[in-house]
Amino acid sequence: MANGPKKGRKRRARKAPKGRRSSSKNPFIMQSVGAVFSIVLVIFLAMTGCGPENSEEVQAPLSEEELIRVMHDSRTDYYNNKDIASLMNTYSESAVVLSGTLHVASGPEAIEDLIGEEMAQSRGIQNNLRETLLFSSQAVLWGVYEWSGMSADGNGEIVTEGPYILELLKEDGSWKVAREMWTQDSEISGSVEWDVIPEDFVEDSEWSDEMDLLARLYNRRDPTLLADFFSEDALVGVPNYPIMEGRLGVEVFFENHFNSTTDVNLDVSVRSENVLDEENVILTGYLKTDTAGNSQVEGRSRFLLLLELSNPFEVAAGEDAEWQIRWMIASGQSLFAL
Repeated sequence: MANGPKKGRKRRARKAPKGRRSSSKNPFIMQSVGAVFSIVLVIFLAMTGCGPENSEEVQAPLSEEELIRVMHDSRTDYYNNKDIASLMNTYSESAVVLSGTLHVASGPEAIEDLIGEEMAQSRGIQNNLRETLLFSSQAVLWGVYEWSGMSADGNGEIVTEGPYILELLKEDGSWKVAREMWTQDSEISGSVEWDVIPEDFVEDSEWSDEMDLLARLYNRRDPTLLADFFSEDALVGVPNYPIMEGRLGVEVFFENHFNSTTDVNLDVSVRSENVLDEENVILTGYLKTDTAGNSQVEGRSRFLLLLELSNPFEVAAGEDAEWQIRWMIASGQSLFAL
């Protein structure tokens, strides 16, 4: 009897050939799902600010004010380290330094001679930057310094302080000093020829009318009217006197001055201007005080000041412009007796 198929016999499932797996466990798909999950996780952590503690934080670029601060502070370090080469790299090619006398150093060679000689006597300088005003590719800085060093003859130590103003230009992405000026709280040597005005500026300025107003207000000997020509937040430095702050500080100073003197006239001569924008301009020039009816010069000084428009809304409506002094420093011979 022929054998037929056995009833109830189970078929064995066919084994998959080596190297083949079911599609539900395909490694490519599993890796793709993992990659997508990792991307989503990274995006989530970035949005929530979370992440590994040792991950590097992205540093925001420095603002222009911060870049100026870095440049300013590096100048102090270069000076104190007597690194004249690095200090000179912070000046523009056409820079001008207006010193504490009527001396002018124009250009890299003259500036290096002036600063290098002073640096050789120095025991250190501290510069305190108080305000920075930005005008597109220009900036103006107001600060206060304290300098100590040996006298020129090497027989004594000198400590002097006072305000300074820096005018900056942005050249090839870097801030450079285009002009600087400072004044001091100690008397300058009597050997300086104060009656001779250096020929460093050639033509009179169109801003002479504004400075003529300053002279007329002074010559009226009214400290309140004179102080009104200065802004509420004015900063003013003159030789041999602490910095005047605000309109009230200016008024008190000139009230004491007028009470101590008689028949003293002020003459103002503008020699250059730097228009920063429609509401701000830098002026430089000379101040002279003398006694009425007497040709003898009482005081001679260079000034650098920042004028600001005090009535911009009225000017926009068609009225005449009115200007006030925001910052001013004068260096040279003592101008205003107290």
